[in-house]
Amino acid sequence: MILVKTKDVFFIALITFTALLFVFPTSFVSQDLGSTVLTAATFLFGIIAGFYIVVTTTDYNSVKSILAAETAAWISLYENMIVYDKASSETLASLIDAYIRKNFDYEIIDSAKATRAEFDAVALLIRELPKKNEAVWAHEKIREIMDRIVTARQQLTVLGSKALSIFQWLVLGILASLVVLSLYGLRSGEFFFDLVAVAISSSIVLILFLIRDLDLYIWNEKTFGFDIFENVLKSLGQLPYYPAESLLDGRVYPSENEYRVGVALDFPRNLERKIEIRRIT
Repeated sequence: MILVKTKDVFFIALITFTALLFVFPTSFVSQDLGSTVLTAATFLFGIIAGFYIVVTTTDYNSVKSILAAETAAWISLYENMIVYDKASSETLASLIDAYIRKNFDYEIIDSAKATRAEFDAVALLIRELPKKNEAVWAHEKIREIMDRIVTARQQLTVLGSKALSIFQWLVLGILASLVVLSLYGLRSGEFFFDLVAVAISSSIVLILFLIRDLDLYIWNEKTFGFDIFENVLKSLGQLPYYPAESLLDGRVYPSENEYRVGVALDFPRNLERKIEIRRIT
């Protein structure tokens, strides 16, 4: 998914709305009508946008906490497996690595469903672990950790959908458009009014993109969309991994001197990837 960075949106909006000053004539809406529409649209936009921000922020924070708990559980699972069965821990490391890499192929809202096969492979390994009488406690701990991971995945599945529907976005878009059109329709030609119109219009666009980022769980994605997963890979003794598309789109910038890059062989029709190791000298 190619996404425009929110931090760039405001500047693009500033340029666009400044250009519109020379497109729209001044006072093309009557003072009484424009003031009434502006007041009503601004009031409704503020209420609805505020409500949507609360809803999406609540889900966003929940997903962030769940992902932190899940990735911590993966690290704990591997460390306990080393104690319980060294041979199986090597197989587990390979399976977890495949699971984490598969997560990067999808947005967070789709990852729980998309990684079902990789998770099932880990679950099968855990189910078939031989029981050792001298390390019963470790076996029970491993099963307990798997239960936590299952719970986290179920929670992510529940939250793995957009909070806002197309209809809700349509309502928000209409109200935002009414505010902007009213502002431009009431322009008197004075510099200060034009400045206010551009600033408010650009801020409205920024609010819309903020809601979008929260709804897609990509706000501050570097931390909880990449870093926490990379920590799991490092705990397994593996090099960090990044999809080539994320690097090309500027969604993440590796801080490591050596890392793996997954290059899709036929993106987006086929997500099979060739792994390349890149080094920064």
